[in-house]
Amino acid sequence: MKNKLKIFIIISVLASILLVFMTTNVLALETRSNENNVVTTSENADENTNKEEEDIYYGDLYIFFNDEDDYNKSTYVMDKNVDGNVFVFGQDVEITGRINGSLFVFCSTLTIEQDAYIGNHIFAYADKINMSGFAYDVYLAANEVSLTKEGTIYRDAKITANTAYLYGAVGRDIDIAGNNISVYKDGDNCLYLGRNMNYTSIRVIENIEKATINGEINYTEVKEEENTDIISNYIYDGIENTIYTIIIYGALLFLAPKFIEKSKEYLSTKGLLAAAIGAAFTILLPLIMIALLFTTIGVAVSITALMLYVVLMMINSAVVAITINEFVASKISAIDKIWKKLLMLIPISIIIFALRQTPYYVGGAMSAIILVFGVGIIVLYQFDKRRKENA
Repeated sequence: MKNKLKIFIIISVLASILLVFMTTNVLALETRSNENNVVTTSENADENTNKEEEDIYYGDLYIFFNDEDDYNKSTYVMDKNVDGNVFVFGQDVEITGRINGSLFVFCSTLTIEQDAYIGNHIFAYADKINMSGFAYDVYLAANEVSLTKEGTIYRDAKITANTAYLYGAVGRDIDIAGNNISVYKDGDNCLYLGRNMNYTSIRVIENIEKATINGEINYTEVKEEENTDIISNYIYDGIENTIYTIIIYGALLFLAPKFIEKSKEYLSTKGLLAAAIGAAFTILLPLIMIALLFTTIGVAVSITALMLYVVLMMINSAVVAITINEFVASKISAIDKIWKKLLMLIPISIIIFALRQTPYYVGGAMSAIILVFGVGIIVLYQFDKRRKENA
């Protein structure tokens, strides 16, 4: 469970960095349609056209790789010489070029070849990461991470993975959380570490004494939960979530019955709008709160906004369950009483809870979707309410 939590934290940090960066820079968009179906974004399209003739890409590079129209090309190869940062979203990504800034990657499989050079940090989230190139610092979250004997990390490595094979060189510290960690395979495949090895795992690393570690080895044990404990905790959390959803439903029936009635309309006719508003509100509100803290009159407003934000985070899942419940009930004429809707709400809330708890990508993706829809429905209702009052 701790490993999953750390993965979620790293994902949140990466997503926040990307979204804040993209929303605070005014970019000129240049769309290029080619055989790889790649869309790139740069700060100055005209300048980059000239620079590419010199085989150097100046400025930040954004890659959104879509292989749906080309089944023979499922891998995007980043072979450019980039004087800036690189952001890549795709299925399978291979890095063979040179990046003088940082690399941000969200993908299924990430391969950093031996000739690749990343002059700053790597922030990567993938199912599988294989690194054989050079980087300054790395922050990796994956199911499996491999640092081959050719791979070099100049300073620190922060890794969360289920399985990790560390056979390359790291100049300073490694901080890693994982269930299966290997640092020695044979004489040619063993870790060289300049300073400290800090690891959290359910077991001690085998043959760790055969690796070259010039600092301290710090081990934090995580006790493996029994299956009965996992199942009982899962059931308890599911029951707790269902009861909480029912309480929210009762409160809305009493305090805001119009909201319940309108919510099903948002799902059927304004679903995408609600999601967009929810995503924007979830990202922008914390930034506004931070900005207000630096003003003389904005502290009180910031605290109020923080309280609102916390409430939205607490009730968004229940709101989505209630919205789906009302939508389904509107399509089934037999469900015409509140008590019938209440009974149907129980399995719907359980299904949503189960989707959020699904490991790896599904659970994280469903949690994000539920968050933006829940927040978006609430905010959209308030907009409609204010517009009618002012009409």
